[in-house]
Amino acid sequence: MPASERQVWAPLAEAFEDSGGTPVRLVEGPNSTDLRENLYTAALLARDSSFDLVLMDVTWTPKFAAAGWLLPLDGSFDRDELAAFLPQALDAGRYDGRLYRLPTRTDVGVLYYRRDLLEQAGEPPPRTFADLERTARALQDPPHRWGFVWQGSQYEGLICAFLEVLRGHGGYWVSGETREVGLELPAAVEALEFLRSSRLGQPISPPGVTTYKEEESRRIFQEGRAVFLRNWPYVWRLAQAAGSPLAGRVGVQAVVSRSGAPGAGSLGGWGLGVSRYSENPDAAVAFIRHAGSLAGQRILCRTSGYVPSRREAFEDPLLLSANPFLETLRPIHDSAAPRPALPRYALASDILQRRVSAALAGLATTREALAAAARETRLLLGDRARGRSAGAGQFAAEQHLPPYVGRDGVGGR
Repeated sequence: MPASERQVWAPLAEAFEDSGGTPVRLVEGPNSTDLRENLYTAALLARDSSFDLVLMDVTWTPKFAAAGWLLPLDGSFDRDELAAFLPQALDAGRYDGRLYRLPTRTDVGVLYYRRDLLEQAGEPPPRTFADLERTARALQDPPHRWGFVWQGSQYEGLICAFLEVLRGHGGYWVSGETREVGLELPAAVEALEFLRSSRLGQPISPPGVTTYKEEESRRIFQEGRAVFLRNWPYVWRLAQAAGSPLAGRVGVQAVVSRSGAPGAGSLGGWGLGVSRYSENPDAAVAFIRHAGSLAGQRILCRTSGYVPSRREAFEDPLLLSANPFLETLRPIHDSAAPRPALPRYALASDILQRRVSAALAGLATTREALAAAARETRLLLGDRARGRSAGAGQFAAEQHLPPYVGRDGVGGR
């Protein structure tokens, strides 16, 4: 990462204190997102009051809010304050009609490509899956250079990548309104078959793609060993940095779709909520307001390369001078799509990860994997998820070093 989380959050905490805010204590936590969620879960189950703020991944809000571990924030921010944030990022902090998390930084899945190679071959950037496959196959030279790399390891990043392909084929995983499961519908079969065929048969992805996470795939692309890369916005800053083999040779766009319209990248990002067991809830809210302000967004995003969550930050001269990529990213972010808001999201994700991984490894057919995933997901969700039959028609985890809020101050773990 361009800067450690402590290097990012410490100046924000200092600015908050200098403005008259409560002293902030920052404590390093585990890098792993899963370990951090487990840490929070254990502490909140124990009604631990030693921290006030909860720094949450975009998928955690339903679980924590449904368990009663977070204080609602609706009454702490007025309509104009909330309207300043990207709608998708803000909505990811809602559960059952109430706001529990304010976004502090956001993310969206994007498609990177070797602009120099495409220009030399007279090929335009792809718009459809067919375009992507055809161009990748034409420009690859395996094993020295592969056509397409993505996150295929059995973890949350695989879900983000799969959902982009699924939405791009017109499908869905779990309906946000009806809890209907769409994994047996033709669109889902086509989506998984696209990823499966990219590494089996006549592949455009390397055999090891099923072990890749963000950094493994990024390094292969940045070393010049891939034509296309699905990843997150942080890659842009690294690829364009002085000394990068690809500096000035990379293009970026929205993920592709079957129709050719810009696809919907998976929504990512982090935000802050207030622990129900906090002894300093007012100070915690004040810190959240500070982190979400334009001044706070400048501190969080200027040197780190993180993507802001505030609308005006994408047009802020100071942030644009540090990261011109924001101008390109804003329209891509407008179509970002969240993952299902499920209290038992981690279990649903684990089901899909295991079944998709089995299909990618050739241990199950596409239809077998999706049928099993659909059956297990419906059992997890209950009667509301019975859904239609298959003939009815029709997500970095980046590594972070999060702040922590202690009993004697405000912060987040």
